[in-house]
Amino acid sequence: MRRDDLQLRSLVTALFALYLFLYPFSLALVALDRVPVWGTWMGGALLILQGTILGLWLTINFGRWGAVASFWVLFLSWLIEHVGATTGFPFGSYSYTDVLQPQVLGVVPLAIPFAWLLIVPAAMAVGDRIIYRKGVPVGDEREVRFARVLMAAAFALLLDVTIEPFAVNVNQYWVWSDASAGTYYGIPFSNFVAWFVTSLILSWVLLVYRAKAAQNRPTAQRAVYWPWLPVTLYMTNLTMFVVVNLARDQEYAAYIGGLIMLVLIVHWAQPRLARWLREADQKSGIS
Repeated sequence: MRRDDLQLRSLVTALFALYLFLYPFSLALVALDRVPVWGTWMGGALLILQGTILGLWLTINFGRWGAVASFWVLFLSWLIEHVGATTGFPFGSYSYTDVLQPQVLGVVPLAIPFAWLLIVPAAMAVGDRIIYRKGVPVGDEREVRFARVLMAAAFALLLDVTIEPFAVNVNQYWVWSDASAGTYYGIPFSNFVAWFVTSLILSWVLLVYRAKAAQNRPTAQRAVYWPWLPVTLYMTNLTMFVVVNLARDQEYAAYIGGLIMLVLIVHWAQPRLARWLREADQKSGIS
């Protein structure tokens, strides 16, 4: 293993340990509405932390192509959000509050592009688990498959359905100009359409560079480092949104998130339960 790879892995380990330390405190404080005035920066810091972790994870697993993919996800998501916040297209008319700091060019908080860098790889990893069960076959990693792009965008959108009520009504990260026009917690339908399209674009970009990495990487080096990490971050965020939305009387958002969690848990547990029952049946037959 190269020295720079070892250093990156050590850094990811340290940052993930920091995240695991901060996560339960953040969850409890937000759910119980006990966030102190001086602690309002923590939400943005956690988003930057998680986005950084997955950016480094992509770099470790896909080399320079992973780093380039991370850059493009950051840049394109910032550009789309900047256009959206200044023109009202494509998400709808909204503006960021002063809660998330710092803000790039005084418009889009720095944490927002890092949130996209968290969500897109995490949603893709969850989608891959649904499509492939045990992960992505080596051969498929060399190709940009529409099914993977579509599945990643779908899970990114599902996460946003639970994020939006939390971000708008609880943490007040941004406000919609005409909240009465939205039928889902004051959020316009155009936001979710734009979220899905943006997720499609960013997922496609990510897969293009992952395919480039796979095409230029020796077979012996194709083992993925910490393949469970993106899925874990997806589930911890989903859990936070479910708990906080439930605690703040946003039941529908919590129920949607809970249903997503249930589907993913059942999908994970089903083959393991079947294997356990098969092994138990074989042992009983032998005895």
